[in-house]
Amino acid sequence: MIGVLFPAPSDEAGRLVLAALRRSVSSAQANWLSYAALRERAPAVIVAIDVPDAWGAALVEWVASSRSKLVVFGRLPAALARYLGCEERAWPEPLASAARSAPAASREAAESDASVRYTALSATLGGRAWVRPFERFDFTDEWNNLGFGAIRADGSIWAVRQPIDVPEEARLASVHVGAERQFSYAGLWDKATASVLWFNRPVGPCDSFEWRLIENFLSAHRAGELHCQPVLSEIPWGYDAAITSRLDCDEDVESARPLWQTYRRLGVPFSLAVHTSNLADTTHHAILRELAADRDAALLSHTATHAPNWGGSYEAACVEGGESMRLLQSVIGKPVRYAVSPFHQSPPYALEALSDCGYSGCVGGIIRNDPEFVLARGGTLAGMPEGFIGHSQQTMLHGDCMLASGDPLAVFKQAFDLAFETKTLFGYLDHPFSARYQYGWPNEPVRIDAHEKLIAYIAGRASKPVFLNEETALDFLLAKSSLRVIEEDGTFRVQLPGEPGTALRFAVEFRGESFEVDPEGRLR
Repeated sequence: MIGVLFPAPSDEAGRLVLAALRRSVSSAQANWLSYAALRERAPAVIVAIDVPDAWGAALVEWVASSRSKLVVFGRLPAALARYLGCEERAWPEPLASAARSAPAASREAAESDASVRYTALSATLGGRAWVRPFERFDFTDEWNNLGFGAIRADGSIWAVRQPIDVPEEARLASVHVGAERQFSYAGLWDKATASVLWFNRPVGPCDSFEWRLIENFLSAHRAGELHCQPVLSEIPWGYDAAITSRLDCDEDVESARPLWQTYRRLGVPFSLAVHTSNLADTTHHAILRELAADRDAALLSHTATHAPNWGGSYEAACVEGGESMRLLQSVIGKPVRYAVSPFHQSPPYALEALSDCGYSGCVGGIIRNDPEFVLARGGTLAGMPEGFIGHSQQTMLHGDCMLASGDPLAVFKQAFDLAFETKTLFGYLDHPFSARYQYGWPNEPVRIDAHEKLIAYIAGRASKPVFLNEETALDFLLAKSSLRVIEEDGTFRVQLPGEPGTALRFAVEFRGESFEVDPEGRLR
């Protein structure tokens, strides 16, 4: 069991972290813990979020007296900082400006001067010497095709919290401005009877591939000495990578046919998200009905009018989601269960409206806005009911994002590499052409060639990848969100829902090994 500890002023960050943990370990294994419970009946693993100095001594006492694991996000209370040998530093003056990136020019990437750079110590938790810019763009000031969110320097929950330095032997990652190291971003301490992992941000790395370090710390670090917590894998059992992709039909639907034919030839499932203003032209109905009859294809809602921010209110989002569902179902004769956010804008009121309209989940996530929807793991969202999930898919395979120099697909290959290394379900998107806009592609053959080369790279990089349409992928995440990890007499089992809703099997990582969850919920 993981106790999640945060005071009332840290409620926003605390609830986001609690939801992120539950997406990894199930809702049964991460619970909000009171300060009193820390002293009286604390579990073997605690995650503390931006806690005050007044709680520091109790955390030190707990770490020093029990075989425990402690994760700290955000502020290190003074007593704990002293215990861990940390030193105060001054904020570097250019950090606020260095944290921001210029917009990306066409066919180029842009990054902030400020970055997080990991050390060789990250290999202890299954990482490597990653470099994560505070902010990064591949298309104007909107998309980061590598998939992670933004680290801020503005005092928000998304910002670095303290200019402190950890001892060199515990230094997991540092903040750099240009080539100059400024202060620590993450630390890992292994004491005689406990381990402490710290990230200098109230929400930790919940919006990044770096979340994998948290999972490995919980599930495998010092497996022979300390408590380990099973982690539910985002990759189905029997595979080493999972991939889904789609076209968002903003202005045309029928023009998706050449790419669909390519995917059918390659044996790769195909998905379309449709905004239903297109359906006034019956030219687009034939391909939708053909896709609906194709068991390897999926159709999703992309709103009724492609309105920014789902129309700007809960009421407008209900109309956008409800009308889209009704009209699309009237054409294809099948239920529409999932939605894709226009412009990937996913404000909380829109998610609430989609849930209330009867959707089971939403795809979105973009570095420009709604940072709480840039998710390291797909699944249930903070403040949302069970049975509604989110999944971030920020990798946009557009001609505008193909690099002008070197390998045009280098960024997309790197995006998959990060997902593959961190066992993340990888999603990418494109748009079909329209009479008005071709998304930076000179013509259809060039676009098809890029898709074929990316698919070939993925198939060559992974030993056993599984390509999924969007509905199958989201069904797997929805079923995963309903699993419950149960601890009984020192052993763990997985409580399965009555109807799993997916043919894919589940995997659990525990003590450095991967196990299949059998039909009785045992790990084998």
